[in-house]
Amino acid sequence: MTGTRRWVTLVTVVAAVLAVAVLAVARWQEQRFARAAAVRIAASTAAYLAVVTPPDRADSSDLNLAQLLVQARALTTLPGWRWPVEVYHVTAPLVDAAASPLSPAELERTEPRWRDGAVLVPLRGPAPEGDGAVVGVVAVRPSGRGVVLGVLLAWAFPAALLSVVVAAAGAVRSRPRRHYAAAAALLGLAAYADVRGAARRSTDDWLTATRLLMQEAATRLPGPRIRVVPTDVAPVAAGAEVVWAESAPQAPRRKTVRGERRAVVAVRLGSGRWVEVRTSPAEATTGVWVVVLLGLALIGPLARTALQWVERSATQPRTLRETAAAWGFLAPAALHLAVFSVAPLLFVLYVSVHGAAGAFVGLANFRAVLWDPQVWVSLRNTVLYSLYVPVSMALALAVALVLSRPGRGRPALVLRAVFLLPYMSSVVGVGLVWQSLAGLGPKDWLGTQRTALLVLMLLTVWTQVGAQMMVFLAGLQRIPRAYLDAARVDGANAWQRFWRVTFPLLRPVTLFVLVTGVIGAFQMFTYVYVLTGGGPLHATDVVVHRIYQTGWDALEFGRASALSLLVFGLLLGATWAQFKLLGREAEYA
Repeated sequence: MTGTRRWVTLVTVVAAVLAVAVLAVARWQEQRFARAAAVRIAASTAAYLAVVTPPDRADSSDLNLAQLLVQARALTTLPGWRWPVEVYHVTAPLVDAAASPLSPAELERTEPRWRDGAVLVPLRGPAPEGDGAVVGVVAVRPSGRGVVLGVLLAWAFPAALLSVVVAAAGAVRSRPRRHYAAAAALLGLAAYADVRGAARRSTDDWLTATRLLMQEAATRLPGPRIRVVPTDVAPVAAGAEVVWAESAPQAPRRKTVRGERRAVVAVRLGSGRWVEVRTSPAEATTGVWVVVLLGLALIGPLARTALQWVERSATQPRTLRETAAAWGFLAPAALHLAVFSVAPLLFVLYVSVHGAAGAFVGLANFRAVLWDPQVWVSLRNTVLYSLYVPVSMALALAVALVLSRPGRGRPALVLRAVFLLPYMSSVVGVGLVWQSLAGLGPKDWLGTQRTALLVLMLLTVWTQVGAQMMVFLAGLQRIPRAYLDAARVDGANAWQRFWRVTFPLLRPVTLFVLVTGVIGAFQMFTYVYVLTGGGPLHATDVVVHRIYQTGWDALEFGRASALSLLVFGLLLGATWAQFKLLGREAEYA
C-alpha cells in the first residue's frame, strides 16, 4: 500500500488530526492563562475601588455610591488601561448604564465566577478587620485575540502545516520517518512556545494593570495623607510582594530575587518614590506542557510506524497474531512501568529545576546540592556502607557451596530456610531487635560515632546473606556436573575445581548479586530512619536519608529532586562500569 493514494490519504489524515489536536491543546491552555490574568486583574480592580472609595458613612459597611461611580467611570479613561471592565453597585451597572443588571443571586457568591465571557469578582466594602461585606461586583473580560485569529497568528500554525506537508510528501516519496519526526518535534516545540508566551503575557498583563491601578490610587486615596506608603496600596497587588525600590523602566521584566526568578514591575507613588511589585511568573509553571505537547506531536511518527508494521504484517497473519498477543501480555507491565517509574522520573526532573514557589531556577538546585557539605558526608557514608556487599557475597557463596553438595538432604533445606528467615522478616522489626541488642552491653554501639555505621553494615550482612545465598544456589544448580567430574578426572583438587570451573561459570550470577547489592546499599533508608536518624553527628546519614530530610524536613523538594537525580546518575555510571569490568565474557538472559 506504500506510495498508493490510499496510503498517502491515511498518513495525511493522521498527521492532520494530530496537528489539529496539538493546536487545540495549545490554544486551550493559552485561553486558560488569559482567563487567569482576567481573574487577577478583576481582583486588583476590586481592591483598588475599595481603597480609593470612601465609605458611605463613618460606621457604614457600604461604599459611597457617588464616589464609586466616579472611580468606576475613571477606569475607562485611565491611560494605558485596555481591559473591558464593568463595576456593579449591588446589581446596578455603573460604567455602562444600559447594560443588564445582575441577579440578586450573583451577590451571594463570594468566589470568582464566569458569566457571558467575563469574570465576576466580589467588590467588598470597608471593614476594620478581615473582609468586608459584598457591596457589588467587578466584571473584567480577558483581552487578546479571538479563537480563529489566535490560532492563525500562533507559532504552532505554520509548524502544523509543515508537519502535515512533510508527512504527506514522505508517504508519496517513501522518505525516511525522521523527516516527519523532526517536523512533528518542531510542531510540539512551537506549540509550547505559544503556551509559554501566553503564560508570560498573562503575568505581564496583570503587572501592567496593577501598576496603573497603584499609581492611580496614589493620587486618589482619600485624605488625610501626607505621603503614600506601600502599605496603603499593597491591597491592589494582593498575592504579590511590594517593596521600596529605585526608579526603573515601568515595563514588566524578570529578575532573580533571593535565588528565585520573579516577575517585577516598578510603580511610581510620587516624586522620587518608587516601589516594586514582585510575583511568581506564570511561565514557570509551563514546564509540563513541553512534555505533553511534544509527546502529542510525536504520536504522528509513531502512528505512521505502526501503520507500516500493520501493512507488512498483513501478509503474515500468524506473525501478526503472535506479535499482537505478545504486546497484549506486555501491556499491563508496560503501563505499570510508565505510570509508576517513567512518570515519577519525569516529575522529579521537572521539580529539580523549579524553586519552592514554582519558579523556574534552572540548575540552581543542582549547584546548591553540590556545594552542600552534608551531601558529601552522606555520600561518603553510603560508599562506606556499600562495602558490606563483597563481605555478604563471600559469605553467601560459601554457604551456598556447602549447602549445594549432594547428599545433604533435609538438613540442607532446613538450613536454607534458617538463613533466608532474616531476609523475609519485617525490616522494622529486625531493626528494633538489633537496637535492643546493641544497647545490652556497657557501650551503646549505635550511639557511638565510630561504631554506628559498622553495626548497620553487620545488620545488613545478616539479613542479606540468605537472599544472596539463594541466588548463588540457583546458579550452582545450573552448572553441569560433567564439568566438575571432568576436572576431577584431570586431577584438580577442590580449590582448583572452584576457581577454574565453578567461579567462572558463576560470573553472570556474581555480577547480578554485585549490581543489585550496590544499588540496594545506595537505597538503604529504613535502618537509618528507625535506629539512628542519621546520627550520631551524621555518622550514619546516608544519601537517601539526606534526600528525605531535604524534601520532607526542610521542604526543599527541588533540592531533594536534584540530589535524587544525581544519585540516579551515579548508580547508572557505577552499574555500567561493573558490567564493563565483570561482564565481558558473560551471557545474560
